[in-house]
Amino acid sequence: MKEVFEKVDAIVIKTPDENFFYFTRRYGTWENSYAIIFPEKVEIIAPPLEEGKAHFYKNKDEMEKLLKEFLNVARVGFNGEKLSYRDYRYLKSITKARFVDVSKELKRMRLVKRKEEIEAIYRANRITRSVVENIEMDGKSEKELAAEIECGFLRKNATNAFPTIVAFGKHTASPHHLPSRKRFVTPALIDAGAKYMGYCADLTRSFVKGRGKKLYEIVEEALYMAIDEMEEGRKAGDVYEIVEKFFEKHGYKMRHALGHSIGINVHDGFSLSKKADFMLEENMVFAVEPAVYLKNYGIRIEEDVVIKAGKARIIR
Repeated sequence: MKEVFEKVDAIVIKTPDENFFYFTRRYGTWENSYAIIFPEKVEIIAPPLEEGKAHFYKNKDEMEKLLKEFLNVARVGFNGEKLSYRDYRYLKSITKARFVDVSKELKRMRLVKRKEEIEAIYRANRITRSVVENIEMDGKSEKELAAEIECGFLRKNATNAFPTIVAFGKHTASPHHLPSRKRFVTPALIDAGAKYMGYCADLTRSFVKGRGKKLYEIVEEALYMAIDEMEEGRKAGDVYEIVEKFFEKHGYKMRHALGHSIGINVHDGFSLSKKADFMLEENMVFAVEPAVYLKNYGIRIEEDVVIKAGKARIIR
């Protein structure tokens, strides 16, 4: 937080930017609402249909008056990745402030998690495990299984963090396969994550019989190798390269990053890739997902981890 306010005096966030929730902790739609973030406080400007503590406006004139009042500063930060061009032009027209894109700083701010964020991710992870690990696949289609998993999340006071991936047979060779009516066969893959109190989990399980067993063991070894290498102070890209060389030794290549940060988004801004030049720090949370995709099938195994006491620990 300190670093971003060396560049700006206030930050404006408009819904549906997820940073609105991050700074305000307000759940729900909060349509056409703004959060104005200062170093010591957060002000919310919202229409009267929302519920909660905020500065409510009845019409555009009232909204504009409130925005002018709170944006009466020299430098305003905004999220260039989420604020529409129309809204950007409008805000620029009603204030004399200089606008500064702080999208990178916002993502960096969210990379290190607070205690309550980690607790919510733990809960989301446990919900995901309880549903996925107790699912019965025999006789069901990919679509049926995906729907059953997402209903399981709802029964546990959560939602799905992303569209559930269920893939059978050749479909496992596609990393982002859309569930179809194909009936259960092995190899099979489930990639699912619950979202609880605004925070995501992301787990992948692969199931093999005979064909694919050896590859499964290689991918599983890569997973635990990656987790063992994820230490505080280590450059993220170095971990990727270690796993990349391990796969190359066995004649395989990775088609996507080794993993990604998770939080209020399932892909929360940072990846464990070859070009990742950030250092791992205490309380960072990642989904680690080594994978190999062949012509007729693929294997992916994914665990969520948190950096604690200098080491990556699997969230269970």
